[in-house]
Amino acid sequence: MEETAQPQDEISLRDLYLVLKRNARIILAVTLGAALVTFAISMILPKTYRSQANLSLSLTTPPLYSQQLPTNQQLPTNQQERFSQILANLPSLSGLAGSFQDLLETRELAQSLGVANPASRYQAKFDDKTGIWRLSAKGSSPEEARRATEKLLATARDFLESKLTQTVNSNLAALLAQARIDAESAQIGLQEIKKALANTPPTVGADAALASALESQGVNPLVARAASPAYASLKLQEANLRSQLAQAQARIETYSRLARNPQEIRTLVGQALQIQPLVAPSEPLRPVFPRPLLYAAIAAVLGLILSVFWAFLAEALAPRRPEPEAASPHTILPAKETAH
Repeated sequence: MEETAQPQDEISLRDLYLVLKRNARIILAVTLGAALVTFAISMILPKTYRSQANLSLSLTTPPLYSQQLPTNQQLPTNQQERFSQILANLPSLSGLAGSFQDLLETRELAQSLGVANPASRYQAKFDDKTGIWRLSAKGSSPEEARRATEKLLATARDFLESKLTQTVNSNLAALLAQARIDAESAQIGLQEIKKALANTPPTVGADAALASALESQGVNPLVARAASPAYASLKLQEANLRSQLAQAQARIETYSRLARNPQEIRTLVGQALQIQPLVAPSEPLRPVFPRPLLYAAIAAVLGLILSVFWAFLAEALAPRRPEPEAASPHTILPAKETAH
């Protein structure tokens, strides 16, 4: 019984080696050619440099701001509390830094930075974990990159100060409106107290029992033991209202003066906003584009991969040579005839 021999299509490591050996020159030529051509092109391309500045942002309330004002414009003794109110509800610096990064994708900063597409040349990234704001800019030379970063830094500072100034102006308007309401309320109260005082006798005679009863209810002893407790209580309320009116008028004067002087508001914001440069803009040593050695290495790897792939593809598509059939050991040959 005859058995048919099956062709063997399995590929061994020796077959792969022989394919690579037959195409070694082509693979080497493509790899070196891709690397050399890429290196030569990279050397003639215009260079681009990048300069970077790292900043630390923080907000503080200036405690000695009044010392920088003229003598006739000194703020009240509770200036620290009022400045805390003025600087309340300020936007977070991380949010402002993120907004500035988003603005680089628009045309709002194009005129300030002097480029049509700021995002193509400038970058601003804020790291929430470290609190560092990284500003960078590109240039055709190290000096140009440094100047562009300094310009971006000044624009970013102006952006932060302008946004904080807007919030301070809003706070001032709200505080000024509240102070005027308090002053008007105190004035109305004083008018009512005056009417009540006109109808209340200042002296009605001392009454020890009444004084003891009033003291037991928590009334001020000076009021309870007065000749006319009702009149004394009204005078005490009048004094409190006059004090409230004076405080409200002082707040109105302070807030109105600040609202009329934008330069003082900018000075206040400039003192509250602390921008500490960790890395100042400087001239870079090496360009960020192009990088000939890196690009040449990448081109060499890609050329090697493509040439090896081409070598195996060409070997697979090449017509195969017919191989001579070998006799199988299981084949039964016919017996020779012998003459009798």
